[in-house]
Amino acid sequence: MSYRDYLDEQRKLIRTKKEAREAKNERPRNPRPPRLDPPPARDSLLLPIIIGLCLMLIAAWSILWFAVPAVHGPLEASPTIIIQGTPAEAEAIRAWLAPEIAASNLNWEIIAVGSRRELAEHLNSGGRMDVLIIDQDLAAELYEAGLLAPLLPKAEVPSFSGAFSPLWHAEPFTKTLGWAIPAAGDVDYARHLYTLFQQFVDPFQRPQTAAAPPRT
Repeated sequence: MSYRDYLDEQRKLIRTKKEAREAKNERPRNPRPPRLDPPPARDSLLLPIIIGLCLMLIAAWSILWFAVPAVHGPLEASPTIIIQGTPAEAEAIRAWLAPEIAASNLNWEIIAVGSRRELAEHLNSGGRMDVLIIDQDLAAELYEAGLLAPLLPKAEVPSFSGAFSPLWHAEPFTKTLGWAIPAAGDVDYARHLYTLFQQFVDPFQRPQTAAAPPRT
């Protein structure tokens, strides 16, 4: 190695040591930011949300199961229509429903109850409840409790008018019976029956009440 090369190597060594010393002195004045763990992946945030929604759904169905156990009913039982009304109303509605059900070769059982108590007894005995023809006030209470499904599968916005369809126009001081579908029944089969009657069957004709005798 020549003397010139030797001097070049010494200069490089001195420069390297100087840069290392300057870097060492600079580090306390400008420390590096602490190392952070990488942010969690989006999937790790989505999973708790999915689990939470599933738990909410399970809880809702558990409440429904214990509150209205008979809505589910025995699997081997026939789909059931419950008519809540006076004997005359129930008989007229049954006479309107039964011929079309038979002509369409559908399998429906029709049960009449005269009061809420009888309806509760039917449920507590394990009976099914897939279609309701009930008073509007009772339907409103069931809707507020979240127990009614929309009558049509493509309802734009959930509403009571989409979950209850009156058989006749409402009149002051008189009850109004109409269609409703329990959310825990056979909703698809119930919608098929409702759609059949809406599209292909003449509207129900309400029984006329006897006129009051003239005053003397």
